[in-house]
Amino acid sequence: MLNDKQQEFIEFVLSKYAEVGVEELDQEKLPVLLRNKYQSLEEAMDILGDERNISNLFIDFQKHLYDARVA
Repeated sequence: MLNDKQQEFIEFVLSKYAEVGVEELDQEKLPVLLRNKYQSLEEAMDILGDERNISNLFIDFQKHLYDARVA
């Protein structure tokens, strides 16, 4: 279950995905997305947790996204 801040970030990522396409879901885009949303990586980590937690959040939501599209 996501907390409010995690949900907000996932919704932000999904909006970028809808605007730009699947390229926004590339792991290399994560730092750019975090800076766009939070102005700095440090701010993102203060809100979402450490780098590992953020990376897991980004990857795990994509698993659910693609599972839902296949089903």
